[in-house]
Amino acid sequence: MLGFLFKNPFNSPKFSHFALITARISIGLFFLTTGYNKLFVEKNQQIMLETIVSAGIPFPEVTAIIVSLFEFVFGLLLTIGLFTQLTSLILIFICFVALVTVGIYTIPPGLNLITWTSWFFYIHDLLYIFILLFIFTNKPDSFTLDKLFFKKYF
Repeated sequence: MLGFLFKNPFNSPKFSHFALITARISIGLFFLTTGYNKLFVEKNQQIMLETIVSAGIPFPEVTAIIVSLFEFVFGLLLTIGLFTQLTSLILIFICFVALVTVGIYTIPPGLNLITWTSWFFYIHDLLYIFILLFIFTNKPDSFTLDKLFFKKYF
């Protein structure tokens, strides 16, 4: 609105590029570390298994390992920027499943629409989906292995 008075330093290609790099590395490290903890920390393995069992997801022992492994591997790939868009899609799917099988059930019943919506937007999986969509809908940034290995496509 006041753009005619001053130039917004955050409305530049350099800042957008920085935001993309920061989002990709941050969310990649998040999934890398949570996947690692679910794979290699016994207490977290048990919590993951209990979560999957309570959500009614089939084959909970296998599913817990596969989801944890996917978070770890695809978190690593996202952090280093390899197969960035495919990795983002896979992690979006994981977050979506977590959102509909666990996340929405953390919302207390009997709320009015406004309050329910407020609770819904506090669910962290939804935020991760938005961040991953931001990464998915952009070309890989210049600090990715995608740019290095697949120059002719980007």
